[in-house]
Amino acid sequence: MRISVINEQKVGRVRIPALRKVTEFLLGKAGRRAGLQWGDVSVILADDATCREINKAHLGHDCSTDVVSFNFDAIPGEAAGELCGEIVVNVEQACRLGPRYGGIDHELALYIAHGCDHLAGGEDDTVAERQRMRRRELEWLKEAAMKGLMPGLFKRYCSGSQNSEFRSQNERSREDI
Repeated sequence: MRISVINEQKVGRVRIPALRKVTEFLLGKAGRRAGLQWGDVSVILADDATCREINKAHLGHDCSTDVVSFNFDAIPGEAAGELCGEIVVNVEQACRLGPRYGGIDHELALYIAHGCDHLAGGEDDTVAERQRMRRRELEWLKEAAMKGLMPGLFKRYCSGSQNSEFRSQNERSREDI
């Protein structure tokens, strides 16, 4: 498993080594559940505007979102059977919602867990599927917290994210779960 982290946002100062460790743990949980081996996985740290563009371009939703994930075929010449992917996480949204839902570190890790779950085949098209995914992801986060992986994902508090004038579709649906 090779994890790349690309920072495309300026809202929150994220500790890349800590983020890489929690991502590795969460990919491990998702992979074991689905019987997968991971190849190259990239985590893109993005803001609301970037997540809105990606959500609109790839999923047809004209709103920001917490996370979008993409599966890719393995790179030619790499080990066969490894799953590659990309997880785009909305750091700005984690900064905005985190104080209401267990802290910004927990919120960012939840988005990564959700992206890992999707990469491993998790579906959330129905209420029952969303609830199953959320329970599974929260269990993974409890285990990550017990291993000391959760605190310290951010170097300092986020800036400029409290004044958003809109709530994304994902924020609304989260309250319904």
